[in-house]
Amino acid sequence: MDLIVISVLAVALAALCGWLAVLLVRGRTAQHRFEILGEVARASEAANSLEETLDAICGVLVPELADFCTIDVIEGDQARRVAVRVAPGADVDAERGIWDRVPSVPERMVAGDDGDSLDPRFIERMSDQQLRALAHDDGEDLEFLRGLGVRSAITLALQARGQVTGALTLGVAWSGRRYRRNDAHFAWILAGRVALALDNGGLFADLERAERERAEIAETLQHGLLPSPLPHLPGWSLAAMYRPAGAENEVGGDFYDTFRVPGGWMLVIGDVTGRGAEAASITALARYTLRTAAVLTNDPEVALATLNRALLARGGTALCSVAALALSDDPEQPVRLAVAGHPPPLLIDGNSVTEVVGSDPVLGAFADVEWGIAQTSFEPGQQIVLVTDGIIEAAGDQGRFGEERLQAELSGATNPALAVRRLEGALHAFTAGALDDDVAILAITRSGGDRFVADPTLQNSPGSAVDDAYEALLGRLFHAFNHRDAVAIVSLCAPEMEFFTVTGGEAGHDAPYRGPDGLREYLADVERVWEALLITLGSVERQGNRLLAFGRVYVRSRELGIRDMPVAWIWSVEDGLFTRGEVFVDPAEAISHFDRAVA
Repeated sequence: MDLIVISVLAVALAALCGWLAVLLVRGRTAQHRFEILGEVARASEAANSLEETLDAICGVLVPELADFCTIDVIEGDQARRVAVRVAPGADVDAERGIWDRVPSVPERMVAGDDGDSLDPRFIERMSDQQLRALAHDDGEDLEFLRGLGVRSAITLALQARGQVTGALTLGVAWSGRRYRRNDAHFAWILAGRVALALDNGGLFADLERAERERAEIAETLQHGLLPSPLPHLPGWSLAAMYRPAGAENEVGGDFYDTFRVPGGWMLVIGDVTGRGAEAASITALARYTLRTAAVLTNDPEVALATLNRALLARGGTALCSVAALALSDDPEQPVRLAVAGHPPPLLIDGNSVTEVVGSDPVLGAFADVEWGIAQTSFEPGQQIVLVTDGIIEAAGDQGRFGEERLQAELSGATNPALAVRRLEGALHAFTAGALDDDVAILAITRSGGDRFVADPTLQNSPGSAVDDAYEALLGRLFHAFNHRDAVAIVSLCAPEMEFFTVTGGEAGHDAPYRGPDGLREYLADVERVWEALLITLGSVERQGNRLLAFGRVYVRSRELGIRDMPVAWIWSVEDGLFTRGEVFVDPAEAISHFDRAVA
């Protein structure tokens, strides 16, 4: 019996040692990849020109990650090669051949006009058939590619400020290596750093060439730090608002971000110390460090710890408060939360508003500190709201806005859009529109499926799926709105068209916009109030000549900041032309109107 016990213990110990070895290898791999990202950042900072920057980046990646590396920039409808690096061991003519050939960048990346353009081209085991697809002819170019002996290759889009600006290609051949899925995932993260270097390199080159463009470039850099439109999170509904204090800068010390991580999504909201350029630089460090660490680990605690080390290494008094939420692709799973020196997330359940979790120490203050991870179930009808302390500390004639007023305003809010708009309205009234500090709000709830549902009795609505012709008509209208194309909008609307908006009051226009002149006036009001407008269409239902559409609206202006909300529209169509349109900030209200009209 003793021998059996000893044998079992020996086997268990061996298995444990094996598992620890695997964990150690994974940890070293993750640490090594963090170091590569750091080297890419340092190489970008040390270079004096865009060409030097891209060449230095290729030097970091070859032979560390690849046997050859190319970077191409997209100019119009063509890709131009700007950097090549080849590892030792290749044929003597390999580097010159790669330099001289026309880039094999996927056409979708060059076009860059839809979400598919960002999908990597990953070839794990290169076949002759795939080489033929990459070659520009069946003769000399195909033979050159065969001569390289490529085993695996990855091509990734380089995106900056919502546009695909180039492509990064990594390949392994004569070293005998082969890329796996985890390599492709890391390359996707790496492409974000290269894209940032490509974007910044171009911006600073412009700055050196023309001093008169300095203001335009500074504004472009600011926009790069502004929260981008929230992505679609299946099973979840989000709303957000961002408002910097003062009129000089659009970028302040508050930020929020939402990004994909393995198995789900991560939401972060934060606040950094300082104002102006100093705050903007810390904000950039915080956002990109949190994003990179979270994407690599899917662990809010690791993300906070990584940012804490980065802030301490920066020196000075660079402090940052953060609240991070990790959401699963399955909304039934608990939400994981970590809070560092930030106002606690608030759970709204009907009229009840409670703090979900307490706050651990702020980031950038202490080296030896840990942040706890809390988990909470998220039931349908509940929502979590995160705010920065600019709301709580806002000053008005009645003193401080405070936590009690904050919770009172959120009590009874039925969805994220209403919660954000209610807080924004209350804050504006309390401060008379004069903010002393930046403000950010992020609200989230579980969605009710394809149709926004706030009342269970609305589940069996008579609304039905719309056919392609009506959906295409609505898509053309929203495309025209996004591009502020008055000619296209007027051509899609009947002369008697009436358009009821929710933002007309901000332009001093409370009545509906009527007819072609009214639509042109609406576009002029949008141009005057909002610097950016993006409408994203989701699901559409049709009953007779009426359409119920769900989607999102992202607007941005220097004075009013950013709003990113789920909204709904009801449209009436006659003979292929829109005769009436109404916007609803509460999708449940739109559903109620639509269903009552049908009944």
